[in-house]
Amino acid sequence: MRVLNRLLALLLAVGVIFAATVGVIEVIAQRAHHDPVLLNWPGVYQWGTRTSWGAASVRLLSIALIVTGLLLLIAQLKPRRPARLPIAAANPATDAAITRSGLAHSLRRAVTAIDGVSHADVTVRRHRARIRATTGAGGESGTGTLGTTLTETARRRLNALHLRRPPNLSVRVTTRER
Repeated sequence: MRVLNRLLALLLAVGVIFAATVGVIEVIAQRAHHDPVLLNWPGVYQWGTRTSWGAASVRLLSIALIVTGLLLLIAQLKPRRPARLPIAAANPATDAAITRSGLAHSLRRAVTAIDGVSHADVTVRRHRARIRATTGAGGESGTGTLGTTLTETARRRLNALHLRRPPNLSVRVTTRER
């Protein structure tokens, strides 16, 4: 949603800058007693004075503006995904939380500290934390034991943070081939 908001803000800003630039150019041209430069505003003005509010073109333009406004409103009212996961505190007046990226970093550090793990990718969502660990070249028998160790270590780290609703943990271990 953040990308959509930024894109909409960019488009709106470009539109306002364009309209302001055209307005300034036309005012300067009119004050210098020249014909319109970019926009035939006298023609638009005359069209506006002879067109009633009930005309089809005015109704279509109004409908288009209403639909655009409603789409922008809906885009802003849609709830964003939470960037913070709440932490259980002893005092109910305390509001403590950890960001999803902070939790991912914490889990990554805990997992990569284990012997045999060469790389770990951690993705944290609202209800799920996924760890993909890569080990050095080795046998398949060590992968199962390492997976259990990784799961226990990550679970201990989640328990130490005292999250109100800890995410479900998913651990996958792959072996890098040489």
